[in-house]
Amino acid sequence: MALDFGTCFAPTSYSGRKTRFVIEYLAWNEAVSVNGLTKYFQFAKNDQKKRASFVLPEGATYRCQFTTKLITQHPSAESFLSDFKKENPAITDYYIRYYVMDDKGLDIPLVPNVSDITSNTAIEEVKEGLGGVIKLALIGGIGYWIYKEISKNGKQE
Repeated sequence: MALDFGTCFAPTSYSGRKTRFVIEYLAWNEAVSVNGLTKYFQFAKNDQKKRASFVLPEGATYRCQFTTKLITQHPSAESFLSDFKKENPAITDYYIRYYVMDDKGLDIPLVPNVSDITSNTAIEEVKEGLGGVIKLALIGGIGYWIYKEISKNGKQE
């Protein structure tokens, strides 16, 4: 069972910050058992927000380009989800959702916090992303100009 985070265009490595794999069970109104989940690294359960999470290993998280969505394909996230379902068989997929969030970020996984926007890494990511687009536009423009010059010279002769 591979985790499905939806569509993600060109994921890039997201390193240098702690990220958590989160299982949220807001639609479930009964008690939840998490005894077997405490073996995961820095396990945390928040009864108010109805979620259980653990810290993912460094380098296991990727950020989707053009969004702030974080994803992971690390096997520990998949086993965490299956262990949660084994301990709580009454909770079906309808009642839960899972995502990856920055450990110091907001609770909403699609909204970055202020330090994400103003950090050096975010600025470097933008420069890196725009650098490729600028190079592509320059090469395409030069290629188009050469094509026009060749076709212009062919018509004059």
